[in-house]
Amino acid sequence: MKSLITLSCALVLVFNLNAQNIWIADNRPTAPTGTHIVADVDAAIAAANPGDIIHVIPSQFTYPNFTVSKDSLTFFGIGYNPNKEQPSVSSVAIVTINPGTFGTRLSGINISTLNIGTSTAGSLGNVFIENAQIDQIEGSFCCGVTTVSSIIIRNCILGQSLGSTTHPINLRDTYISSTSVVITNNIIMASSTTASGGYGSISATDAIIKNNLFLGNGATNDFAFNDVQTSTISNNIFLGRQPITDATAGDVANCTFNNNITFGTVNDTIPVGNGNTSNGNFINTDPLLVNVPIVDDWDFTYDPSPDTGSPAIGAGNDGNDIGVTGGTIPYSVTGSPLPVIQVLRLPEIIQEGTNTNADIEAEGN
Repeated sequence: MKSLITLSCALVLVFNLNAQNIWIADNRPTAPTGTHIVADVDAAIAAANPGDIIHVIPSQFTYPNFTVSKDSLTFFGIGYNPNKEQPSVSSVAIVTINPGTFGTRLSGINISTLNIGTSTAGSLGNVFIENAQIDQIEGSFCCGVTTVSSIIIRNCILGQSLGSTTHPINLRDTYISSTSVVITNNIIMASSTTASGGYGSISATDAIIKNNLFLGNGATNDFAFNDVQTSTISNNIFLGRQPITDATAGDVANCTFNNNITFGTVNDTIPVGNGNTSNGNFINTDPLLVNVPIVDDWDFTYDPSPDTGSPAIGAGNDGNDIGVTGGTIPYSVTGSPLPVIQVLRLPEIIQEGTNTNADIEAEGN
């Protein structure tokens, strides 16, 4: 217990040293009151200054949509699968990052659609997205071009409830371009639509795509990519989702494929031609994960760790495991970015003026 309390105090100290204020967005009917507590995230953003932290409290209610238009704001939720009694999550339907905004961090907040940019032309960057369940990360549809520089997407569940005409990650399109993209240690799914142009999992340029699990049910139209250019694709597992694209308006070109595993797809072959190169890949090789079936949807009872005898063990081009449990920061089963109190036990009756013992169980990430 002492170490947990020390850790919590240290975290608070770090936040206070690096931020002007900590704001609390809490939309529950039982929310406390205070000068830094507001009912929705937009109100917290309005009150915040660059460098501030906004905690989005887990709730049984979805938070209203919000827009980030100030630099260097950090948003913390509780993660996609918190390990605690009666777990609620921090959820919002639509989050938008406006052009001209830099240094946004979104951690532990479940989002249906994350809009990177708007219809207004401009640039944004230094975006860090982690520990979230997100259906789609979408560039602007129209009409000004958004340029995104430096974006990290890490430890997320992507495309779980995706519509039929979108990609889980779309950072290369008519109205969006991207550079310095890192997509790592995510569970990635997508629609299996047959629509013209194809709807694979990722469209991006200048990306490092590593240690992800691309998951599908092995259908003909399950594709990992739509339009991916000049990128390095390493240490991923393609399980039931083909490492190619069916896009008539997109392609996979000038990419390097290193130490990936493909299995259970209609076409397990790594793309060749178009400037692509391939090194150390395991084609049509069962990754022997502990418990992940070839399916379209993720379940938190699944275990993507390599089982005994798995070809993924130590086989990455960095010497670590292939898949989401490898790399420098392995996949987290909870996605909780901060220490979480799992259980708090108190006596049912506490007499005034008496000392009371409390039993607290907590877990840090």
